[in-house]
Amino acid sequence: MHQKKLAINYSAVLVTGITAFLLSMLWYSPLLFGTIWEKYRSAPNPAIPKWTIVFAPVREIIAALVIEFLIISMALSNWRWTSGLMFLLWVAFHAVGMAGAIIWDNMQWQLGLVHAGDWLMKMQYMGIVLTIWFNKKS
Repeated sequence: MHQKKLAINYSAVLVTGITAFLLSMLWYSPLLFGTIWEKYRSAPNPAIPKWTIVFAPVREIIAALVIEFLIISMALSNWRWTSGLMFLLWVAFHAVGMAGAIIWDNMQWQLGLVHAGDWLMKMQYMGIVLTIWFNKKS
């Protein structure tokens, strides 16, 4: 059986993942939802260690890589289809996970909404940008 090699654009994945991380920083800033995040996260609110800023974007880069893989594997050429897929994946994995944290771990629902909304925004952004990037004519 012969498999076609996937043409993953690692530059697009890296740029999109890092940009999604920067958007997430804005999401958690006082300009958007930072006040809610600070109010409802575990008390006392410890300072976030500086080393986390180095490793935190890896999550978004991994997500961008998986999204790029899905776009290529499914031959998604319309960003609207990708947006729908991102929404379904978000519901199936992130929203369900946040609901579990709210139900079983006593996470405040307001905090769960902030976290879930962050990943919905990032998945939509990464899916749409990577679809357009992948299908861009040279």
